[in-house]
Amino acid sequence: MSIVDDAIAQDVRTYAAQVRAALADLGPEHVDDLTDGLEANLADALADDRRAHRGTLADEFGAPADYAAELRAAAGLAPGSGGQRTGGAVDRALRQLVGSVRDIEGTTLARLRATRWFPGVEDLLVALRPAWWVLRGWALAHLLLQMVGAEQGAFWLPSSSGGWVLLLLAVVASAQWGRGEWRTGPRWGRVLRFASGVLALAAAILLLTLPQAHRDDVARAQGWGDRPVEDGVVVAGERAFNLFVYDADGRPVEGAQVFDQAGRPVTTEPYGGDRWRQQEYWPDGAGDPLFHVGVPGPNGETRWNVFPLHSVPGWAWADSGAPLDVTDEDVRGEVLAPSWPFAAAAAVVPWRTGPEATLPAPAGASTPGATPSAEAVPPSDAPPATDGSAVPEPEPAVP
Repeated sequence: MSIVDDAIAQDVRTYAAQVRAALADLGPEHVDDLTDGLEANLADALADDRRAHRGTLADEFGAPADYAAELRAAAGLAPGSGGQRTGGAVDRALRQLVGSVRDIEGTTLARLRATRWFPGVEDLLVALRPAWWVLRGWALAHLLLQMVGAEQGAFWLPSSSGGWVLLLLAVVASAQWGRGEWRTGPRWGRVLRFASGVLALAAAILLLTLPQAHRDDVARAQGWGDRPVEDGVVVAGERAFNLFVYDADGRPVEGAQVFDQAGRPVTTEPYGGDRWRQQEYWPDGAGDPLFHVGVPGPNGETRWNVFPLHSVPGWAWADSGAPLDVTDEDVRGEVLAPSWPFAAAAAVVPWRTGPEATLPAPAGASTPGATPSAEAVPPSDAPPATDGSAVPEPEPAVP
């Protein structure tokens, strides 16, 4: 220990003795309770804050009598109370808890410092304290912005000028306190140390959870869930969740099967049948969410390209989230028909097929999703053409 360190240690002992003298009316037991570890706390405050020792500790922490008064107030003791605490059992329990934590902290630190490897680690941590001051201020600003709802979703840095101002102020305040530029009494010192511990925990949680939360937000912005959407229909920049087909005369068509140019089913529910990922929606006045449900197809599979999609209430789904059995009569009894956007659409004049045009094979002759046949096959409900004229189109279904 250097001469300067010896001088500081002597000042610490003198200051602590003066504080205990100012608390002498409480009795030895209460004085020991209030000033337990006082010398170590004062020395740590000087070392942690990197303060330049300027004469006596009164310049740093105030007069010993004032320090003693703050200890009394923090412990719930009125001036001249003779040890009668203004607090109750809760206050005593809290003080005992704080004392226990302090003892554990001191014992753990002493054991670590007795090892060969920890002093080097401690020196490194001390050198990295400025980074911790910045991280502490960032965590404080992050929590405040979330509490007031100024930022939506996961974020690393604020998106508004007000958020940046708050972040800058929080970092400056954290750094000034860490550098020891802001002098605090013992009462506020305890509050700030407790707040620092809370912010350390908050910073650790944020650093561990923000990366995944940010990836989830990006995935939701790009599509659905945590993987790219493979199926879907986009209209005017918005996802379509249902399709309503009208025939050439403008009449609604129930059960229209929609395929793309390669014969692939067109769906609007990429996660159809997945209870936990399928889109839910709330019609006006609904007390429960609704979920779209597919149509029973061949071989027992559920078809999701048959429009318009009908719905079932959320409570009709099994708690296990297992796929709905759309062939079950109980499930079919809960199916709700959708509301069409309008009763009829404007009629159009469809393109007529020429003599060389071809039609696909009738239903049941090929598997959905396969490439349509190039062979001209007339519909089963129309007579074959014998004069080279176009094959007549079947009448559209009337709902």
